[in-house]
Amino acid sequence: MKKPGVFDYVKSINKKNYMFDLSGYNPFLTNRTFAGFIDTIMLAEEMNQAHALSPALQYDFYYYGIRKGNRFDPINKVQDSPHLEIVMEYYTYSKQKAIEALRILTQDDIERITKSLDKGGNN
Repeated sequence: MKKPGVFDYVKSINKKNYMFDLSGYNPFLTNRTFAGFIDTIMLAEEMNQAHALSPALQYDFYYYGIRKGNRFDPINKVQDSPHLEIVMEYYTYSKQKAIEALRILTQDDIERITKSLDKGGNN
């Protein structure tokens, strides 16, 4: 039988399929995942405050405290941006820094950056 992956626990909490094998449970990644959603951010903060609890207690807190639903990571939308490479080159940012910058850059900013990087000629 395959050992559950780190995010299988998050899926089980969201879908309300209780997992008894918590050998691969990672409290940090679970907290970080639930901190990204408006309906679970306060629960994630509570777990950050109670970080010394056992994995079983943390899992139960989330399992019984979060209502069933589909939650997908909103960060992936920014990572798929066609402007990621442009921002990385312009600011000489790492991928992670460029993703963070794309969250605050406006369309006008992107156009200005694109024009400044245009070297002319036929690519």
